[in-house]
Amino acid sequence: MNTKVIAILVSVIAGGAIVLATGALSTPPTSPSTPAKAATYTENINSTSNAFQNSTQVDVDLFNNGNGTAILTAYYVTDSGGNEYALTNWSGPSIVPNSVMTTTFSIGSSCVQCTLHGSAFTFTSGYQYTIGVVTGRGNIFTFTVTEPSGHHYSVDLQVGFGSVAQ
Repeated sequence: MNTKVIAILVSVIAGGAIVLATGALSTPPTSPSTPAKAATYTENINSTSNAFQNSTQVDVDLFNNGNGTAILTAYYVTDSGGNEYALTNWSGPSIVPNSVMTTTFSIGSSCVQCTLHGSAFTFTSGYQYTIGVVTGRGNIFTFTVTEPSGHHYSVDLQVGFGSVAQ
């Protein structure tokens, strides 16, 4: 054999050995690996009703109509003057999807962990208050509660026509 052919054969054999050693001809997977798509969860908190327990506590029924559990982590109660009680390290309830959870929001003397911004206030009949809740996902939901005035008046009006009985 001539030297050119031998040199070509040696080159081909050496190249084949390198390809086998590195796995360059290994079979690719039959289906590509794709990462699993992350699930998308939403939480949507609404107030359905409320009941004032006293001048420093209100119970609010909160409804989560999202598809993810909402874990409440902070709340803020603000009066019409902008004064605010904040509980930012709250271990609030977890509200599963499509359920209602009665939640108590406390202010003033009923919430020693609350931070006051502005002047102190209590729940007073006839006034509105804004409550904001923060979830573990960082979403903020606000709603308004009103302390009923407590004044209920009725008038009994009697009107008569005709003759007066004797």
